[in-house]
Amino acid sequence: MKFGTPPSYASVVIVVSKIPCTYDVFLRAVLFATALAGVILMVTAEQTKTFPVAPGLSITRTAKFSHSPAYIYFVAAMSVAALYSLVSGLVSVFALMKPGGNSAKLMFHFVILDALLLGILASTTGASGGVGYIGLKGNSHSNWNKIPCNRFDFLYCLSNSKPRLLL
Repeated sequence: MKFGTPPSYASVVIVVSKIPCTYDVFLRAVLFATALAGVILMVTAEQTKTFPVAPGLSITRTAKFSHSPAYIYFVAAMSVAALYSLVSGLVSVFALMKPGGNSAKLMFHFVILDALLLGILASTTGASGGVGYIGLKGNSHSNWNKIPCNRFDFLYCLSNSKPRLLL
């Protein structure tokens, strides 16, 4: 009975080590899509309304994201997240095409940068969520009325909460 050469497991190890990297690329693509959708929703959310002040006299007011520093911070952080996910996704794809796959050093850098970006996105979601909550409910202790939801259509307030729901 002749047994021939033992099977080579080297190719199996390379394929198995590339599977987590494929998930990594997929998750970075999902991050890019959600961050870009959040930026687009926030930047395009705008409403103009005319309020009657006196008979024959009215004031036109516009509500948009650039009127709140927390919303500006949200758009800036989401833009950074979209750019980071695009660049790191491309680096992951190029590392997948490399014969050895991703190195441990590259994955360590990704873990550190991902944790940093997670902290930034958590802080911006909390800041913009707090401003959105005050705008929706107001704060009776500070004498802040509902801003701008008691003056603008509810759809504007709803469109400003969608990007935070994407996270």
